[in-house]
Amino acid sequence: ATSGSSGAAKEILLPASAIIFNARNSNNYLEAKPGDRWSLLLSPEHAAGLNVLVRAMELGTDVVTENESADFTAIVPTQLYRAMHGDEKLLKHLQGCKAVLVGGAATDAALLNAATKHGIKCVTTYGMTETSGGCVYNGEPLPGVELKIAETIAIKGPMLAKVPLEDGYFVTNDLGFLENGKFVV
Repeated sequence: ATSGSSGAAKEILLPASAIIFNARNSNNYLEAKPGDRWSLLLSPEHAAGLNVLVRAMELGTDVVTENESADFTAIVPTQLYRAMHGDEKLLKHLQGCKAVLVGGAATDAALLNAATKHGIKCVTTYGMTETSGGCVYNGEPLPGVELKIAETIAIKGPMLAKVPLEDGYFVTNDLGFLENGKFVV
């Protein structure tokens, strides 16, 4: 179930092949190796949490919680804010990760700067349930992902859900542009 960028609740079909493609793409981008551990800090009922589970399976490991050390995790900006403003347990967990994926909403530049100053290595992500989660990392499409920006952002690639397409592209309701070679939503 998702509301995607439209805000209208609906159910979509995410093929296993799309989710696996996305998970492998993410692990490759992060240079994750077999045995590296992901922590699950998001609900597995949503694409981002499901991706954590599949990324861990692809690495041959079980997921852990914030009570254990992890190499990677995925969070939303609200969780990053909490870590910067008093949640010491979460802060320590994030500081111990090689990379922390932050997505699900735009992340304020000041918050990202604060995270960097606290030793958290953030990777901003853009995507949605229809794209099996994040498919653009730090403003760059992952391999196999194509973006087209007209009035709205259109996305193409093997990570797409079974949704209506226009010339192979899923057309979002999101606005974006290119700035210094980087994609900005």
